[in-house]
Amino acid sequence: MKPPPFRDFADLERMPAYARIAYLQLVELPGLRDTTSPETLAYLLCFLCQAYAEEERYAEAISTGRRALRIATEQASGDSALLGHVRLNLGVAHSQAGDLAQGLDSYLESWTHCRRADLRETLGKAGSNALLALESGQPTGERELAFLQECRAVFEAAGQRPQAARACGLLGAALLARGRAAEAVDALDRMLVLSESLGGARTMRRETVRHLQEADRLLTGEAGAPTLGPGVLTEVHALVADGVESLSRERPDRATTCFSRALLLLRRRTREPQRMLAAFLLLVLARLTWAQAADEDAAGAAAELLGRAGEEVAKVGKAQGDWVKLRAHLGDLDDLRQLAQGVAWEARRDGPTGGRGGGGRGGGRRGRRTWRRRRG
Repeated sequence: MKPPPFRDFADLERMPAYARIAYLQLVELPGLRDTTSPETLAYLLCFLCQAYAEEERYAEAISTGRRALRIATEQASGDSALLGHVRLNLGVAHSQAGDLAQGLDSYLESWTHCRRADLRETLGKAGSNALLALESGQPTGERELAFLQECRAVFEAAGQRPQAARACGLLGAALLARGRAAEAVDALDRMLVLSESLGGARTMRRETVRHLQEADRLLTGEAGAPTLGPGVLTEVHALVADGVESLSRERPDRATTCFSRALLLLRRRTREPQRMLAAFLLLVLARLTWAQAADEDAAGAAAELLGRAGEEVAKVGKAQGDWVKLRAHLGDLDDLRQLAQGVAWEARRDGPTGGRGGGGRGGGRRGRRTWRRRRG
């Protein structure tokens, strides 16, 4: 029996899975095997593995993928592009069959070969699939940690922000689990920056903020702790803006929650504008607590907040401290929001360890006072 003429790989990819299976099963013909190079035979088996997986014939997919891998490894070991393709398709077969550990192992091997061959499209698929496996709960060992550090840089350089953000989030969590809180903060803050404009990233951002707060607890009082980065300070600005808007809608409970969360994220504050913002938030929280005071405990909590605000004011210049106390007393909530915005902009402009302090007190227009009038 004479084998049919070879078809272009692009044509094969466009064929339905069942048609590819029917066509590619011809690799079993001795005449075709004897006249085909090992590289082409491995590619054909690789495509057959993919087609079997698409048809949910996982046992056949894995068996065929392993045959392709054996041929590629033994007879074409220098072809990194081939090995990258084979490893990727075998990983998909394993993952879809429910073996995420084997799938992750194949994706990481594919990533290594694709990096070596500069095979960018397949590299992106291998990296994305590996991230998905890690997000599904696969353990992050040293090999996976090295992948995440590399993956973060590769995806960001390629302008693939969603994948870079996912890699940063996983990397930060893995570093935090190892007690490397200072390194974790860098990755987690970068995740917040990369995911700012991504739809559907709310859950991921919430988890990242939780990890940042855990890192902050570990870093409290530690010399040389990293400064607050643009990601976390942008989150602070969003919380402050939400709190201000909540007060304008007469929702003091939500405002208290937003301001308290923003204050927690400012734990590693070092610059003067950040301390001014913390003091402003403490003064506003004290007034909100006092306004809702129904017993001595609430009054005591308000007094404790005022004491903390006084300690924070003492750490900034006299003019800056007086400005904060006056604006908080007048209830100028727009000035609070603009101060938070200025702090975030400063971090984005100078970087997390950058230069100028001092500014960022907010705009020059008179702030919103509806909150003060409403409370009398």
